[in-house]
Amino acid sequence: MEDTLRIGVNARTFSVDEPGGAVQAAVQMVRALAARDDTEVVLFGHPHVQRHFPDLPLDSTGCVVDSQLYGVAWERAILPRRASLANIDLLLAPNGNGPVHETSYPTIVWVHDVNAIHGHSAGVHRLYRRATVPRAVAAANAVTTISEFSKQEVLKYLPIRESDVHVIHNGLAEPYLDAARAELPTQSPVSALVADGGEQSRDWPVDELPEQYVLFVGSLNPRKNVARLIEAFAQLKRETELPHELVMAGPSPKRIFQQIDVDAATERDAAITSVGFVSDADLRGLYRGADCFAFPSLYEGFGLPPLEAMAMGTPVVTSDAASLPEICGDAAVYVNPEQTGDIARGIETVLRDTQTATKCRARGRDRAVQFTWKAAADQFMAVAHNVVTG
Repeated sequence: MEDTLRIGVNARTFSVDEPGGAVQAAVQMVRALAARDDTEVVLFGHPHVQRHFPDLPLDSTGCVVDSQLYGVAWERAILPRRASLANIDLLLAPNGNGPVHETSYPTIVWVHDVNAIHGHSAGVHRLYRRATVPRAVAAANAVTTISEFSKQEVLKYLPIRESDVHVIHNGLAEPYLDAARAELPTQSPVSALVADGGEQSRDWPVDELPEQYVLFVGSLNPRKNVARLIEAFAQLKRETELPHELVMAGPSPKRIFQQIDVDAATERDAAITSVGFVSDADLRGLYRGADCFAFPSLYEGFGLPPLEAMAMGTPVVTSDAASLPEICGDAAVYVNPEQTGDIARGIETVLRDTQTATKCRARGRDRAVQFTWKAAADQFMAVAHNVVTG
């Protein structure tokens, strides 16, 4: 059709084994864009990217090693030329990984947040992001970001005009939306399928989990505030007779993240069960079985796990900081993430106060269905057409 846009995507980061939130969001956005009638999507990256997108064209020229270090070099030296030869109308560069010089085609750089500029990542990664993201933003035709909070951060720390920054909220994968729309998740015939190919959902094996638990999902990056969460939960276990344990799920620690520091006795008191990185199907089972989802993060550009928990009918305790009030609205119990006692208070309130928990469940489902990848793709295409037509 005449108005079809040929969109190139820098998919360099899509081949990681344990994708974080930014990569998962980018994969979902690409799926939503590819499903439209007014787009042609071509990917650039390592051949491993094809496992996410078996039906989309993938240009892997020069991307012969699946490593972050080599990928960064490929991204700078080879990708811009390959994108030009592919005759794309524009390039989408997720996670701030855009060309650092102007190109013959327009570029939209997607910046989730500026946490590296704040020092939330360690060592080489922090230096790399500080050196490249401002240059990529300066060379871009437009920037998209995921919350009003992140927009203000982008305007404060990166070289771009306000009129060129566009807020597009992340969405939820369809199985979560199906669950949120149903009175009970188990009544939805579609919610048993994940968005990346129909893997069957299952409840987590009961012998591997505590009978009653509070759940945290995320990395061990210090900005996730895991140390205070563990201290708060250990305090609850010492001071109350609540039978719950703390279950933690998320990617294994990466070298780029500073490591959390928790006293061994505190960790033991918190009764922690760590399940590591799990499939999306298993993650839905974890959310479903939790009596409370605790997410006292210090800094989030968006904060997808609280919305996922809400969709699965789990009451959420989260921070009154960064983007989290914007995203969670009136559907969560808020705590001061810098006060261990307040985190413990929020969790105890949800576990003991049936009325609060019931209200959070109902409001949470209502809140979750407001965030869809279709809506996000619609908003992105509006920005894309403006960029292409100049």
